[in-house]
Amino acid sequence: MSSNNKNRMQDLDFEQNVSFEAVKDIDFTRRAAQKFRQVVSLDSFEDEDADVIFHYLYKEMELVSFGDYLRRYIYERAGLTEKFQEVPQEVYREIVMDSFKETFTPKSMTPTSTKLSSLVNNWLNQASVKRETVFLLGFGLRMTVEDVSEFLIRVLREQDFDFHNPEEVIYWYCCKKQLGYSRAEHYKELYRSMAPARIGKGEVISGQDLVLETEEDLLGYLERLKAGYTDPLSEKSQAFLEFMTLYGEAQEIIASMYQQDEEERKRNRIWKPEDITPADMEKVICSGIPINNMGNLKKMSASILSKHFSQKRFSRQRITNILNHKFPVERFDLITLEFFIISQKMSEEDPFNRYHQFLKNIQGILEKCKMGEIYIVNPYECFILMCLLTDCPLAVFSEIWEMSYEEAE
Repeated sequence: MSSNNKNRMQDLDFEQNVSFEAVKDIDFTRRAAQKFRQVVSLDSFEDEDADVIFHYLYKEMELVSFGDYLRRYIYERAGLTEKFQEVPQEVYREIVMDSFKETFTPKSMTPTSTKLSSLVNNWLNQASVKRETVFLLGFGLRMTVEDVSEFLIRVLREQDFDFHNPEEVIYWYCCKKQLGYSRAEHYKELYRSMAPARIGKGEVISGQDLVLETEEDLLGYLERLKAGYTDPLSEKSQAFLEFMTLYGEAQEIIASMYQQDEEERKRNRIWKPEDITPADMEKVICSGIPINNMGNLKKMSASILSKHFSQKRFSRQRITNILNHKFPVERFDLITLEFFIISQKMSEEDPFNRYHQFLKNIQGILEKCKMGEIYIVNPYECFILMCLLTDCPLAVFSEIWEMSYEEAE
């Protein structure tokens, strides 16, 4: 890589340079940013980009689990002074158990015979957990509402509090006011027995403009939810709108690709965007993933990068379920579509310009959907960013998927 390109590596929108050895074990983001910069600065990155990226993802990348984040949170909150990696698990377990007892938080939101100590050990070791576990930990560890949001968005890679789910509205309010779990249970009981509000025709209150400062505000809003009030400006609706916009753009690109295909030209077929089906989308975006005898993508578990990519592929089944409102739109879907669009629209452009344009676009989209910004610690997002810095992003993306299945055989 030329010295000019290496200098440009200093400006990759993440943590600025410090010596990698000086980065603490606890600083996941900066460590990931440093490794990212090191990999894309390698001389071999230009000529052997797919091999270099694959090697990094499979052999070198630090996979940060839910348990790692939970330990770091406790480490910082408890003001522990030993080296992060040297604190034994029992220390964390005792801190969590003591805090749950002090806050009178139950060990589970549903009946269970499992001991609290076993549940805590599980949380400290798991790669991921359910949303309700994050809310429970929020009460048990006296987290701020911002802390809970951080766990939902960055750690679970899901959406922030859902203001159309009465339970999550209650959890948000109680975390905001630092009220305990028993108060949340009290409000949930009230919700179950309350009468629905009378809503004026066409009345809308956006979750983004919502003010829930008092108990009266909370109960009034819950009455509206009970009445079946929906918000066209909610984050979930916004995510679906963003998905449909990107999906439409991707359909246009694929229709144009088909139109230029020699075989299609011979058949005099005119391809329109609306002709592009989820199966076409899968064929183009997932071209590196092998197909089984039934014509479906091979199982995700057959890829050695299945853990890295959170068991997700942009398959026709996934797309169809999203279009039919059976699956919610996730950040993975928006990032994948925007990556595909940028990789095609800016295929002739300088990789750095392409990379920065992608970041600018996707950060705006994720912010609108309350999904947080691109997170370099997330292996899939790191993978996408690395592909964008190559000469042929989509080809490299496909090649790495292909390699992940070959290596597993």
